[in-house]
Amino acid sequence: MDKIKWLIILFLLFLLTSCSTTKRELSPGNFAGFNPGGYMVVSTRVELGGELDGLYVENGVTLTIRLAKGTESLEIYVVKFDKALKASSFWYKWGKLNFNELKVVLSAIPGIYGELSGNANSGYIESWLSGKWIYIFRGEKTAVKETVKAFKEYMKELKKSVES
Repeated sequence: MDKIKWLIILFLLFLLTSCSTTKRELSPGNFAGFNPGGYMVVSTRVELGGELDGLYVENGVTLTIRLAKGTESLEIYVVKFDKALKASSFWYKWGKLNFNELKVVLSAIPGIYGELSGNANSGYIESWLSGKWIYIFRGEKTAVKETVKAFKEYMKELKKSVES
């Protein structure tokens, strides 16, 4: 009888541990391998916190990628916060530094999604807010648009690989 109990317990334990799923979650570091064709990676940095345009990223992780092609440079920032409202708060502060206030106020639904693009003091910027995530691309307009397109494809493939 004792052997049967142990076998049942072992079977249940095996069943519970083998059938459990662990959900992996993306982090900015997962994007560190992104390198659009023709560009040289000048630097890649992933850090807790971080700084973007003089604003400190609190309770988040920041990926900064600097790329170059000839005399052309491109900067990519991927930031993930622990909460969507913190991402939205940072989004508005950062947006006001680079765009006019009205454009920034109308740019997003807090905690859900937002987009900002256009010329700023530091070059052409294309950026979006998605929940806890902020993505920012800065450089020459054509290069930014091409890189954003390539990045979105890379992101789609990366998400597929994490989900499987």
